[in-house]
Amino acid sequence: MNENLLIPNLMLGALGIYLVTALIVPLLAGSRKLAGVLNLLGSLVAGTLLLMISYLSITGGEPTEFHLLGVVFLIDAFSGFFLAIIGFMAALSALYSIQYMEHYPEYSLRSYYLAYPLFIMGMAGVVTVDDLTTGFTVSWQLMTIASYILVRFEYRKPGIVRNANKYLILMELAWIAVIGGVMLSGATAWGATLHEITESLGQAGPVLNILFYGCLLFGFGMKAGIFPLGQLWLPDAHSIAPSPISALLSGVMLKTGIYGIIRTFFWMVPEGDSGEGLMNGLLWGGIIASFGVVTLFIGTVQSMKQSDGKRLLAYSSIGQLGYIVFAIGNSLFLLHTESEALHLLALIAIMGAAYHVLNHAVFKGLLFLTSGSVLYATGTKDLNRLGGLLKLMPVSAFAAGIASLSIAGVPPFSGFSSKWTIISSSLLAGSEAIFLIIFGIIALFTSAITLSCYVKFFGMTFTSAGAEWIKDREIKEVPGSMLFPKVVLTALCMVQGLLPALYYSLIIGVFSNSPGSSLSTMFAKLDPGSQISGKGLMGVSLTLQGIVSSTAVPLMILLVLALAMTAALLLRRSGGSKERLAPTWLCGYQDLNQNNVYIDRNMFAAVRKIFRWTGGNVK
Repeated sequence: MNENLLIPNLMLGALGIYLVTALIVPLLAGSRKLAGVLNLLGSLVAGTLLLMISYLSITGGEPTEFHLLGVVFLIDAFSGFFLAIIGFMAALSALYSIQYMEHYPEYSLRSYYLAYPLFIMGMAGVVTVDDLTTGFTVSWQLMTIASYILVRFEYRKPGIVRNANKYLILMELAWIAVIGGVMLSGATAWGATLHEITESLGQAGPVLNILFYGCLLFGFGMKAGIFPLGQLWLPDAHSIAPSPISALLSGVMLKTGIYGIIRTFFWMVPEGDSGEGLMNGLLWGGIIASFGVVTLFIGTVQSMKQSDGKRLLAYSSIGQLGYIVFAIGNSLFLLHTESEALHLLALIAIMGAAYHVLNHAVFKGLLFLTSGSVLYATGTKDLNRLGGLLKLMPVSAFAAGIASLSIAGVPPFSGFSSKWTIISSSLLAGSEAIFLIIFGIIALFTSAITLSCYVKFFGMTFTSAGAEWIKDREIKEVPGSMLFPKVVLTALCMVQGLLPALYYSLIIGVFSNSPGSSLSTMFAKLDPGSQISGKGLMGVSLTLQGIVSSTAVPLMILLVLALAMTAALLLRRSGGSKERLAPTWLCGYQDLNQNNVYIDRNMFAAVRKIFRWTGGNVK
């Protein structure tokens, strides 16, 4: 265990800054811009400290354990990976909030700037405390209650408080499930570490083991939005919160549930007398993968049906988290098979899950910030009352386009690399487990549905006719403080798509330097150039280096597309063709009006009718 005091001091400093920010900034909230700037300053400094912790934990090799106010913290590279996402996204959302919260002149910002840093503080605690009782409870309640305050920010609007209350109740139910699971494990000491809970679990019978893992999967699955639990709260909560909070709820907070699932099923596995884990990895891997593939399909189809832009994004978050959960289950299942080749695919699957955690934080955060910009500029999030914003808000439109391509998994953008890693690991393992081939095909098909969702979102917001005549207000691009976070995230969407090998190397380091699980043991043993062959994979030789490097194909695709577009441009010019401008044909109507605007329920109507049984239908 690392005895270095630097990480504990950095963590204490980050938590202290968030706490001081929560205490001081609300007192100055009468000056709205000043409060926003101070909140940004606190989030920026604390976020920098969290990024430093992440760097040290990933490169340092050994986890760091320390006590703070009677709570045990354990920070390894896996915790550090999530801390980096939390700190980075919180700082960008804080910058975005300064101007965006002027959208609510009738509401005081005291509650917002009280809850914002406490929310971030709670999330940082959830991924670093080394227990599931004392420290976990404090962190979970900070995260839950603070986010509840933020979700119900527009409390004067009908339905806001009701939906926020539902969110609070279900998050408390998730907490009770986790605490209940710990009680079933036989760990009697309140504040027992994860290692002590795991040892107690080893003395419990098989029934209690099943109940323990079932309770934790329910609790963390509720937070991660697994079907059908996510449908109970996620669309309502994410769509009513202020947009920078929606970006954090979807891009960051959901990942605390993912963190809990991975930490539970890969680290908290007691060993029997034979030295093998007592958890039935094949059973739980199959269950988690099944929930994941249902979640990704149902959530995405429900997203396609929405008329409210933010609800579309919220349902889409359920679908995207389904990909991650599917990959976790796939990895867990393959890791407990007898084949060494399948063990390699298990590592590939969990790498895809971790990369999609990072990718989703970036592109979904960007999409919610873009949706917030549209709401800020037009006053509506109804897709049927938008359109024509491409010329009026070009930077936001470009950001939304890149984010839409990324989440749809279109190369060469970020979502392609992580999704293809997840799907390919499932398809390659199908010769040993036929259900994984079926799951992989469903996931591949769902990517096409995701593309249709974002054709709808982007097209009805930025390209189709509507907003320029429906709205009686001047519509223009949002201020620079709202554009900068989107520009940063847009650049990341492209970098993560073009240079996936760089991020996969980072993820290998994350798991290698997080001891205590079979994952870390296998990653640490692997030489990046080592080769593992398996007859079960049709005699194909697989190498970690080869599979990871193959995801750099998006760069070649981008090059081919650039050459094709250049050739098309030269060919067009060689013919001497000329452009002329003409009014849009209005299907016989003289003026542009509601009669000739394409409405959302007509888009993909046949597909929506086929999948009406999935729910989420809009009247």
